[in-house]
This record gives sequence, C-alpha cells and structure tokens, in this order.
Amino acid sequence: MEALVGRRIRSLQALSPDMAEDELGRRLTEQSLASNDGLQSLNRVLDSVRKYRRLVVRMIVVGALLAGVAGLLMSPSYLATAQLAVDVRQSGAVDALNAGGASAAPTPAAEESTIDTHVTVLLSDAYLRRLLPTLRALEDARHGAETGSRTWMQSLRTLFGRTWSATKELLLGKNHEPDDGSALAALKRSLKVGQERRSRIIAVTSMAANPQRAAEIANTVAQSYVDEVARQKQSDVEYALSSLATQSSKVQRDLAKAEEELKASRLGQPSPSRDAALEWQVTTLAQQFETLLRRRQELTAKGLTAQSDVSILATATPPERPTSLHPLLMIPPAAIIFALLACVLAVVLNHFDRTLHTEADAAEALRIPCAGLIPSIPLEPGKQPHYVLEEPASHYARAIRSILVSILASDPATPRSQRVVLVSSSIGGEGKTTLAWSLGLYAARLGWRTLLLDFGQFTRRPSGESANLLSVLAYGRPLADAIEHIHESGIDYLPATSFGGHRLRILADPKIPSLLRQLSDTYDFVIIDGPSLLEAPEARLLASWADHVLLAIHSGSTDREAAQTALHQLVRTEHLNPAQNTRFSSVLTRVEPLQQDQFGERAQQLVKRTWGALCRRSKRAITWRTWRGDAIELKRSGSPKLNPRNWLRSD
Repeated sequence: MEALVGRRIRSLQALSPDMAEDELGRRLTEQSLASNDGLQSLNRVLDSVRKYRRLVVRMIVVGALLAGVAGLLMSPSYLATAQLAVDVRQSGAVDALNAGGASAAPTPAAEESTIDTHVTVLLSDAYLRRLLPTLRALEDARHGAETGSRTWMQSLRTLFGRTWSATKELLLGKNHEPDDGSALAALKRSLKVGQERRSRIIAVTSMAANPQRAAEIANTVAQSYVDEVARQKQSDVEYALSSLATQSSKVQRDLAKAEEELKASRLGQPSPSRDAALEWQVTTLAQQFETLLRRRQELTAKGLTAQSDVSILATATPPERPTSLHPLLMIPPAAIIFALLACVLAVVLNHFDRTLHTEADAAEALRIPCAGLIPSIPLEPGKQPHYVLEEPASHYARAIRSILVSILASDPATPRSQRVVLVSSSIGGEGKTTLAWSLGLYAARLGWRTLLLDFGQFTRRPSGESANLLSVLAYGRPLADAIEHIHESGIDYLPATSFGGHRLRILADPKIPSLLRQLSDTYDFVIIDGPSLLEAPEARLLASWADHVLLAIHSGSTDREAAQTALHQLVRTEHLNPAQNTRFSSVLTRVEPLQQDQFGERAQQLVKRTWGALCRRSKRAITWRTWRGDAIELKRSGSPKLNPRNWLRSD
C-alpha cells in the first residue's frame, strides 16, 4: 500500500464504456488466440503420432526388446562390505611414550584427521597396486574352479563384456593399457571406502559381477591394510625401543664418566664447588637413566608390539542378491524413452512430409470436402471391386456406401437421373479404377441403373471384340452395341476406346454433350473412370461433363503439390460448361486398416468374448460346487453316484 501512495489509480469503471469494452475484448482475444495456438500445437503433435503410430509402436517395441536383451547380457552387480574399526587413542601412544608423556584423549579434529588419513591411504594408488598380485591370484584360482560349472548365460555375458570393451577401445581410438594400469583403474572404479556417518568405522565396499569376487576384494583390501598397519606399528615400536636403548647407553656412559670424575675430585685436592657440580651431574644422569629404563619397561609391558590402530570389525560375506536392477525393470524406462524419441521423430517426419494421410490433411490442402476413406484390401487388383459385393458388411462396403451418400447429399435437389460422377487422380496407381468399379457395383446392387464409362489406359475388353464409344462417335454404330451388360453384377459397361491415344478425339467430338444427356436420361448413375491427369492431360475436359468429381488420393503416397495441381486443372474447365454446377470432393484410398472405428469394434468384440468366457467359467464353477454338495448328500443317503460330466451338460 505504501508504494501506491501518491499515485493516481484509475479503475476500469472509471474509463469510458467504449474504451473498457475495447480493452476487455482485446484481452479476451489475446487469451483465446494463445489458447488456440496451444491447442493447435497439441493437435499437430497428436496428428503426427497418429499418422506414424506404427513407427511409434515399433520403436517402443524395439526399445523394450533392446533394454531386455541388454539387461540379460549385462552382468549383475554385487556389493560386499567389510568394516574396519579405528582406535584413535592408540595412534599416538608410541609417540607419547617416546616423548616421555602419557597419551592424552584425542580431540574430535584429531579423530577426523586420523580417519581421513586411513581412508586416503586405502584408496591410494601405491597401496592398491601392492594388492594386484594377490587379487590376480585369487581371480585365477576362482576362475579355474568355475570353468566347468559356468552356465551358457554367464559365458554369453562374458563374451558380450569382452566384445563391448574391445569395441569401446576401438571407437575411442585408445591403445590397450598395461595390465597393471588397467587392473588398477578397474579396481579403483569398483572400490568405495568411506566413514560410516560420524563413527570410527570405515566401510570398504567392493562391487563385482561375481558375489565371491566382491567379498574377496573387500576382505583382501581390509585385511591387508590391517596387517600393514600392524607391521608399521611394530616397526614404530622397534624403532622407539632402539632409540631408547641408544639413549640409555649414552646416558649410562655419561653417568660412569661423571662418577669417575667425582671420585677423582674427592681423592685429589678438595674443591667444594667442583664437587657440588659433579654431584649434581651424576644425580641428573642417574635420573635420566632411570627414566629411560622405566619408559622402555612400560613400552614393553603394555604389549604395544602386538596392537594395531585398525582392526577388522566385520568381514565381507558373498551377497545373495545383486544390487543392480532386474533386467525387466529396465524395460519401462527404455520404452518411455523410445516413445518420446518416436514422438519427436514423428513430429519431424510429419513436418517434412508432403503427402496426404488423413481427412484433415486433404481438406486443408485442397480446400474441398473429403467424401470418405477407403481402406486397403489385401486382394488381387482384379478382385478388389467385387469385394464390395462379397462382403457387404465390411468396412470397405461401408466406405463405398458413405461416398454414395455424400454424393447424394451434396445436392439433394438434383434428380437421381442426372448423377454423372467422374473419378480421377493426379497420377496412376492411386486406386481410381477400383473406386469407380466399387461405386458402380454397389449402386447397381442398390437397384439403380448404373453405367460405367471407362476412359482408363487399359479397358476391360480386348481390342476389336466389340464396339466402344469411339466407334459410336466416329463410325455411327448404335450405342446399344457398345454397351455391355454384366449379368453377375447388374452393371452396364461402356469402354471409351481400346487405345489411349484416341481419348482426345473422343473428348473433342461435338456429339459428346448430346450423348451424355442420352446416358443421363437412361441411367440413374453414370460413373466415369477417367485417366490420371499425369498420363492424359486431356482428362481435365471430363470435369465439364460431370455433376460430381471425385479426386482419388492414395493415403500416405500422393504428394500435396501433385494433388493441388490436379484439382486446379480440373477446376479450370468449369468455363467450358457454365451451366454445369460441378462439385468436387476428395477420397482417400488404400488407407491403413487400423482405424479408430475398427479398433473400437475389435475392442468391443474382445470385451464381449472375455465377458462371455468369464460368465461360462463362473457358471461351471457354481455348477461344480452344486454337484459336489449333491454328491455328498447322495453318498450319505446311499443313492447312486452322479456323473459330473452329465451334470455339467444338463444345462
């Protein structure tokens, strides 16, 4: 509140109503735009993952398998710990006795310094290098004992470890280190020495792929250090005793010399001052000699030669369970990591992908509605159109029916007899012919009079077998002779020409409009199977004849620019027939069968089957319990036995 003193504050109500509304509207607009941007980004990510869901699933499976295999091939880690007890009071006993004083209680700083010194020595290169021969001998002995009892998994892990080491050295470009250097580095990596909390206990922990090896390393490091400290203690005591002996000999000689001088002084010319000085010297040397003898006796009597500052508190035992993670526990994090990588890869691929995959992609790129998605059928090309008749309840038949409904719903006011549908594509191999035949066969199945006008590159009939549209226009043959009725499907078929080179002649013929009106009056549906625009640029003229144009797009294969170019070429022909109100739609063909509706149906069927199986099992269990109770009662009453199979079958 103090910061607001002296400042002029205007509330929103104090502003004019128009300014307040504009400010509030601007803020709401900014918030809505920010939220829309976030939703659009999230939708793009979800669309990318949905588009490349197979890639995401495969990467997750591969990551999980790699993690599982790596976990099985990697040797487990075992930890073994040996404990050392440090007696800080003993560390300065020899020095105190050698200095002529009693050992005082150590300070906390002295204790920390002593323990840190032991830890540093235990981890020093000089000490660990001295242990390498002993550890190598133990490893060779254990390796020789386990050679015959090694399992295939252990052998495989050993081979994998050697291969990985060799590969790493090769990739890093390092030469093979000497045996002692590599062994010392490996020992330091596997060894951990530290003080346990604030106690006088030092923990020596070793990690190895074998539990016996881990215990051997920890015990060897601890026991060798205790022995070395004991030897050092023994050496210090011996040095102290030797020093005391040398000092005692010197003091004894000085004492003998002083006594002789005092005796000579008393026998000679008397001198009180000189005699007093010699007496004081003899007394002092005698006291020093007695002190040295007493210190030597104390040092020997306390038995410090057999004592050590460090002792083994607990030896390491081979662990029963590894401390490393179970191989199966590596699978979930690996799967999550690979899933994130797969999602990132899917977003990147979707960003650089110029093909059309979904209805949203087609609608956004072409600015026309998408009539439907045609799932791919794992059949031969000649049998695919008849699949709509053989499997009327399939997803393929539903998609064809949905496209027919879209065509009818696009202009409900137009009578059915004027439905002329052109099926075209940008390039070949996009399922255009299969779509045209499927629409015609399904329309004929519904009882509508349907004609398929084939402008494809290769027609259904061989050349010269019968008349075609070219012979009708060029040679005046009757239209009825060119139309073939297919009895098994109920559809009429009219090939344009036997050779693709005459298509332009047909399309430029002035009789085409009247012929199309005649066909429209005769049939409910006239479906034109047009050639692809890349193979026949003149195919764009067919759009001026049609009431509805379906542009076939191969899902995941057709390029965005190619589809836009094809649609632009088809739209540019509207001026040739201004009275014709042509509508354009896209159709995604050969869509992957794993669609959301199919997944929902499969999940629903799975739930139904699972629920039915559970109900049957529960019914059998209840029936079995009932039979058991009835059998016990009949046995008690002496009646004949029941057959459980007949009992179960009775329901």
